[in-house]
Amino acid sequence: MMAKRARLLAKQQGMSLVEIMISLGLGAFMLLGIISLMASVSSTRSALANTSDQIENGRYALQLLSEDIALAGFYGMYHPGVGVATYTLPDPCANATNISDLGFAASPLQMPAPLVGYPATSTLPSCFATEAVSDSEALVVHRVEPTQIDVSTITSTNIPYLQIADCDAGLPFVLSTAKNDLSLQIKDCDTLAVAWPYVVRSYFISPCEDCSGGGNGDGKPTLKMHEFSGGVLSTKALVAGVEDIHFSYGMDLDLNGSPDCYVSDPRVDTAPTACAGTWQVDDWKNWANVVSVRVSMLVRGATASGGDAAKTYDMGRSSRSGPFSDGFKRQVYSSVISVPNVGGVRESE
Repeated sequence: MMAKRARLLAKQQGMSLVEIMISLGLGAFMLLGIISLMASVSSTRSALANTSDQIENGRYALQLLSEDIALAGFYGMYHPGVGVATYTLPDPCANATNISDLGFAASPLQMPAPLVGYPATSTLPSCFATEAVSDSEALVVHRVEPTQIDVSTITSTNIPYLQIADCDAGLPFVLSTAKNDLSLQIKDCDTLAVAWPYVVRSYFISPCEDCSGGGNGDGKPTLKMHEFSGGVLSTKALVAGVEDIHFSYGMDLDLNGSPDCYVSDPRVDTAPTACAGTWQVDDWKNWANVVSVRVSMLVRGATASGGDAAKTYDMGRSSRSGPFSDGFKRQVYSSVISVPNVGGVRESE
């Protein structure tokens, strides 16, 4: 009995070469499956992160534009009323060296148009033209900051401040960098009125987020803003991935505060077909009638991930954009933004 058990144990010791080869083959097959699964999960996660970033960038860019466009034409507590002031179209590259270049005058009454656009066929302002995509559009917002400033606290000599008169002193407002010029008073005709810092912001598309090194820099299309704020001109990168933008302007031709039609270029002298109302041949009058803006942005992902090479995109132009064969996924984000400092006043009159 003991001898039989010993022979059985001897037969069970070790593995044959065939068994080892089969085990190794099964292990390798299982390892390949695990590696393939992990690669697939990683690829899916990267694609989801890329799509999520694209969506976030598109929404954030629209939010930034919406907030600023909604403040266009905010000049403190003052609005001259429809047809009272002449609206100017000042160069967005102007600074406070010559205060008259900013487009304000008390007599005759002049103020910058709340919004001024540059269609794709126009020449962009020199201060950001070299950073902009060729034939791209731009939008300029004129306004003051919402924060009131006590004149007694002003120390800067290069920031233009707008001060509004409530006391009947003959001047409706004054714009100046000199503290001594800000002498207008509130209704009691004894207390100095507050002042608002003046700001100009121009939005455009650049072919690069970081444009250093020449050419297209890092090659990331980016929504940028050229800003005159705090008495200083500067350019800031806002949202990467925005590679195209189109603005359509809601024109209020019957002066009731609501858009009657949308056009891509209010500067044209002949009324577009969509606008059946009273069209103006003076550019500043048409820009003064803009009560809303339809914004369309084409946003691409941060990395190429197999985008649809045959897909085209409706940006609101006469022809669709694309197709693109670079492998980037794209999406159009659109919104209609009201300009309450223009339309709201007309509704109340």
